[in-house]
Amino acid sequence: MDRKTNELLNSIPEHADYAADAGDLDPEDIPQERMDAVMDLLHHADNDVVRFLAAKLLTSWGVHDGLMALEKNMERPEAVEGIYTHRLHGYDDTYRQILMAVIMYFANMADRGEKEVARAQVYSLLSKIIALAGSKPFDIADFLAFVKREKYVEYIRLLEQHLVSIIDHPEVHRWKIYDAIELLMNFEPEFVVSLLKEKNKTIDDFRPAVTPVNGRQS
Repeated sequence: MDRKTNELLNSIPEHADYAADAGDLDPEDIPQERMDAVMDLLHHADNDVVRFLAAKLLTSWGVHDGLMALEKNMERPEAVEGIYTHRLHGYDDTYRQILMAVIMYFANMADRGEKEVARAQVYSLLSKIIALAGSKPFDIADFLAFVKREKYVEYIRLLEQHLVSIIDHPEVHRWKIYDAIELLMNFEPEFVVSLLKEKNKTIDDFRPAVTPVNGRQS
């Protein structure tokens, strides 16, 4: 990736110390010139990874073209796997990055008064990611917080299926099992109780060990 492309995709203005990465930038800190240049990368870059990164960034900024491009990427998920790697555990973290971009898209659309439009737009892509999370180790905590905050019950059946698919594999999914149980107890406690009984388990069997470093199992 050349320097200009890297700056377009990753640079943060000096005054924008609130942003952890370029996807966190507020609209007033994204010049139209930069927006147009990233759009150009999305449509004309000759590198698949650059086009993917442009799509993810535009999605974070609330641009529908970016969201549509990410959804197209998910038709062939193997094409984007491996772009991001979890810094501690080494597994592919690309889908979590997409997940966070989609949630940022929703937040930016909501800020413009288009929450219900965004609610419909993000459903398909989020559903595909949650389905993948049932067999892959990436974290979906941001998604669970989104569902809990917005009380979007259309995702509950998906999360029930997700829990069923991961509950027998704590060595892979670690804290994800407890997180899913905790959320579903707010919406469908009978389902959780029945599943735990079937597995001869209790909630505490899946409770993460607390570490003094970060307060959560890593």
